[in-house]
Amino acid sequence: MNNQKTILITGASGFLGTYLADAASRQGYRLIGIDLRAPLRPHLWADFATSSLENADLDQLIKGDALAAVCHLAGGASVASSVNDPYGDFSSLLPGTARIALYLAKNQPQAQVFFFSSAAVYGNPKTLPITEFTALQPISPYGIHKSLAESLLSNYSRAMGLKATIFRIFSVYGPGLGKQLIYDVSMRAIRAAAIGQPAIRLFGTGAESRDFLYVEDLCQAVLTVLKHPSDENFVIYNLGSGVETTVAEVANCLVKHLNINVEITFDGNVPKGDPLNWRADISKISKLGFAPKYSMDDGLKQVAEWAKVSA
Repeated sequence: MNNQKTILITGASGFLGTYLADAASRQGYRLIGIDLRAPLRPHLWADFATSSLENADLDQLIKGDALAAVCHLAGGASVASSVNDPYGDFSSLLPGTARIALYLAKNQPQAQVFFFSSAAVYGNPKTLPITEFTALQPISPYGIHKSLAESLLSNYSRAMGLKATIFRIFSVYGPGLGKQLIYDVSMRAIRAAAIGQPAIRLFGTGAESRDFLYVEDLCQAVLTVLKHPSDENFVIYNLGSGVETTVAEVANCLVKHLNINVEITFDGNVPKGDPLNWRADISKISKLGFAPKYSMDDGLKQVAEWAKVSA
């Protein structure tokens, strides 16, 4: 008899899904995946559906296995894209979230759904650090839709007994993430050095801040929660480092690890939908034994090494 615990991951071929599958596999979990794209590491998966979540044949995919958890990562992953196409962002998240939640409530009531939400639900909070009780005031379609999905799961949990855990993820980064601030700075600095350009200009003032969490630390946080199930049906955790770092500090540290002599300047224009300052209170998940292992300097050094061979 197979005693391996099985996890279903939606959005399994993305940046987070790939790292999470690696980490869960190392800890002995059996993995089933769903994504529109084929998996980057096929050998990790017991079964995989290359399909949208709405159209996947879940009964055929799961084949009667008792799931321990579903890590629900499917959906849009960009504030800028959500601003440009709000309905597309809505459509990529809400229908699939409803489908997986209702399927679990009916067919897998023992399974926990881990919904990967975002700190974008908080918008521009009035005080830092941000706790799980901070008011939700999203300022982008991306944040609004994450908040709606949280509400959907909360109500399904109350009305149907669904076991749901919300991860409000702050700024996750690491090698392989081909978008967002750190990747953008890496590529632009490398190109600037190649053509002898003395400076690169970024959006904003540089004083905007984020709470950055290295992707390997995020995976450990998720697996920590998986091993410490709550007595409550609906739980929320902030996933961050608890450290506030400005965009200017990140950019300058990154070019240092790239060994590039380029000046970082800013245009003073904050993009629409971008919050100003973030720092997470992670005391709730810390009580389960989670503590980030990577400092910002450690993590950016790893990204720089990857960027040098990827540019």
